[in-house]
Amino acid sequence: MWKPKIEAALVREQVAALIGPVTAWEAITEGENSQAYGVTAGGRELVVRVNLRREGFDLDAWAGGLRLGQGVAVPEVIAIEAIDDAWCCASTRLPGTRLSDLDMPAAEAAAPAVADALHRISDTPLGGAEGYGSIDPATGNGSSPSWARAVAWGVPESWAALDGAEREFLEGLAAATLAEVEALPDFAHLVHGDSSADNLVVAEDGTIGVIDWEGAMIGDPLWDTAYQLFWSRAWPVMRPQARAATAAEFAPDALQRLRCYMLVTGLRSASFYLTGARGPALDLMIDQLRAIPEAPQSIAELLPAER
Repeated sequence: MWKPKIEAALVREQVAALIGPVTAWEAITEGENSQAYGVTAGGRELVVRVNLRREGFDLDAWAGGLRLGQGVAVPEVIAIEAIDDAWCCASTRLPGTRLSDLDMPAAEAAAPAVADALHRISDTPLGGAEGYGSIDPATGNGSSPSWARAVAWGVPESWAALDGAEREFLEGLAAATLAEVEALPDFAHLVHGDSSADNLVVAEDGTIGVIDWEGAMIGDPLWDTAYQLFWSRAWPVMRPQARAATAAEFAPDALQRLRCYMLVTGLRSASFYLTGARGPALDLMIDQLRAIPEAPQSIAELLPAER
C-alpha cells in the first residue's frame, strides 16, 4: 500500500509535542502517497503530512531554501519526525487555493503566472551542483551520471502483468522510447518534476506557491512542460497551464523531446497504476499514450484538443 494509515489522533499528539498546542485541525486534500491535515499549532498555520518514505520530505526541506524571486513561494519545513512505521512532516501553509480546486476561469487567469513560476524554477542557479536526475538534498547533486539515465528510470521493459494487445503495445512503446532516451544530451537546470495542478497554489495576490518537491531533478526544463502537456489531455484544469507553458515557438528537436518526456510520463504512470488493482487509471494512461502523435510538426499536435 502506498499511503500510511496512522490514526489522526496520534499525528495530532505528535504535532503538539513538536510544535506546540494544536488549536485547529482538519483533513485536507491528500496526494496518492500521503495523509494530509491543515493545522494551527503553536500559533502557526501549517500543513502536516504523513508518508511511508522520508525522502520527499527531505527534498521539501531542501527546496524551502530556494530563492525563486517575487511572485513565487515555497513552504518552509518546520519538522520531520518518525511516527509509528511512517514519517511526519510539518511545513508552513501557503495562502491560496490549489490550482486543482479552481474553476476554469480562475485557472485560465492564473496560467501566465504559473508558466512564469516554472521559468523561475528552471532559471534558478544550481551552485555548481553535479550529476543529473533526482536531487540528493544533503548535497544538492543529481543522483544519476547522465540525464538520459535519469529519464530512463522507472520505465519497465517488460509488462508481463498484462497480456494481449495491451502488453504488445506497451512493450513496443517502452522499447522505442528507451532507445530515444539513450540519445538525450545532458541538461543542468532545476526541474520540479511533478508540476501538476495539485502541486501549485494560487494566492489572491497572484503569487504562485510550489509544493511537493519529491520529484525535483537536475535536467531539461522541458520535462515540466511535457508533464503539463501529458496531464492536460486528461485533466481539464491543466489545459490553460499547458497552453501558457507552450506559448513560445519550439524547434523540431524540442518538439521531439517534449513527445519523449510525455511518453516517459505516461509509461511511468501506467507502471505505477499497474502495481495496484487494475482500474480506470491504468486504462486512462494507455488511452493517453495511444493518442500521442508519432512525429509532431507543431506544438498544437501535442496540446489537448479545444473543447
